[in-house]
Amino acid sequence: MNKKIIALAVALLPAAAMADVTVYGSIRAGVASTNGIKTNFERTNGVEDFSSRIGFKGNEDLGNGLKAIWKVENGLRVDGTTGSGSSSGTFANRESFVGLEGDFGKIRLGYLDDMLTDTELTDMWIGPRNAGAEMFPNYERADDTVKNSIKYNSPSFGGFDVSAIWGTNEANINNNGVNVDAKHTYGTRIGFADGAFLAALAYQVNTNTNLASDKDDKTLRGEVGYDANGLFVGFTAQQERFYDDSNEEIKQNAYALSAAYTIGQFTPKATYSWLSNDKNSDAKNGSKEFALGVDYAASKRTTLFAQYGQIKYNEQQDVKNTDKKIIASGDKGTTFNVGVKHNF
Repeated sequence: MNKKIIALAVALLPAAAMADVTVYGSIRAGVASTNGIKTNFERTNGVEDFSSRIGFKGNEDLGNGLKAIWKVENGLRVDGTTGSGSSSGTFANRESFVGLEGDFGKIRLGYLDDMLTDTELTDMWIGPRNAGAEMFPNYERADDTVKNSIKYNSPSFGGFDVSAIWGTNEANINNNGVNVDAKHTYGTRIGFADGAFLAALAYQVNTNTNLASDKDDKTLRGEVGYDANGLFVGFTAQQERFYDDSNEEIKQNAYALSAAYTIGQFTPKATYSWLSNDKNSDAKNGSKEFALGVDYAASKRTTLFAQYGQIKYNEQQDVKNTDKKIIASGDKGTTFNVGVKHNF
């Protein structure tokens, strides 16, 4: 009898230990036909994974309105390939943290999304509002998840909230044999939500991101939106200052306008964005792009999607990692995706 009781207790231990753990994820895959920089402007066709992920999260009540919070999230590829970053296959390669939450807001330590990643209202293709695949994010070059970071989010005050992040890679980099300070990321964000109206303003600095150790990349992004009764409209404006491999400052503005409308189970959507030429030189390195798509909600958890996107570059640009030059506002990249997303 005692052996049976012991065996039952042991069998129940994992369930008890996992009682406060939520397992969640999103599996996303489809067929893609792409022609662009990454393919050296040659069309490729195949089955692709579109940022699938699995995560584990939970919390513990510590009393007096305070609780411990944590999350471990991992990107994966269901097409059997291995990529880099969140598709590398390493554990906790997406936002992962441990922290505290209470009346003061929440503070987290770990690998955390930066202020720009929190400000992607108009990205309906790969950001928080997306259903399927990445199209051409014209203004999200600086968005990232920050290693070794600490992040604070305030509670809402009359619809307003503030947040801030600081992070470092904790490793010096070497510039042709000269040691320089470690890279740092810091930034702040003010958000607003009042019923259907949304707005945010984010500012972020990434230090020592180029060959000149005293040069920093800086990005200012603002967004506004409306989301109610099946209609979503959002607008983003951004100014970015960064440095190329020759330590020349590049200053560019970017704008994006997105709209979507849900009709029954269907949600047609569209985005147009524009990246200006470099404001500090005559370089014509801007681009214009648009994306069109439709989502079909087959169930609460499963969405079918079809998407088409096109990006058109301005003249005379060098493309890194290829032998191709973008010539005289003629080259265009396109992608067409059809696929399925299932959340769990």
